[in-house]
Amino acid sequence: MSDGKRAGILAGGSWLIDHVKIIDQYPALDGVCYIEGKQTRANGGSPYNLLVDLSLLKASFPLEAVGLVGNDADGDFILEDLRKRKINISQMYRTDEAPTSFTDVFSEKESGRRTFFHQKGANALVDESHFDFTKSNAKIFHLGYLLLLDRLDLIGDDGVTGSARLLKRASEAGFLTSVDVVSEDSSRVPEVVLPTLPYVDFLVINEFEAGRITGIATHSEEGP
Repeated sequence: MSDGKRAGILAGGSWLIDHVKIIDQYPALDGVCYIEGKQTRANGGSPYNLLVDLSLLKASFPLEAVGLVGNDADGDFILEDLRKRKINISQMYRTDEAPTSFTDVFSEKESGRRTFFHQKGANALVDESHFDFTKSNAKIFHLGYLLLLDRLDLIGDDGVTGSARLLKRASEAGFLTSVDVVSEDSSRVPEVVLPTLPYVDFLVINEFEAGRITGIATHSEEGP
């Protein structure tokens, strides 16, 4: 589709809804707490947050979405929200096999500390077939989050992940590529992230993620 004058961002990967509840206190196991006020629903996930923020900033370039949501109320909310913001949803798909991914967020009223209960839902089913780079003339392809997209995180016998193949395709199609990583504390982090790096122009990580990817300690108990 490229006419040599690429513009905008194509963002894909983790699409979810945050269901936020304010509670009086966090209970012990088998205990009870009370939800106060009205539950709120908000956008969540790397591509969703990115595109919404750019829309609010009145970006002058095209915004495009790619991903998978369920055939449910949360999926309806996401697609309608994107439409209202004039974000291209021609590569947003729906499934009956899983619900739209969501996170129940419990925020303690006094301390502000939060606990997250996450349902992977449709994001676990996203694979390479959902991304058609011939349908986009965007300048940047953003993928997030590595380590939360089960099928794209799968490591093949050759040590290559679906995300690495996807990013290679994007690079070959003429996109600059951007990747966001979730803060997972496990031994699989370098196995999932490192194969993608040859095809990544912009890597979004914090010091915790940098340490897990490289195996180099970025801080200690004594200080930085």
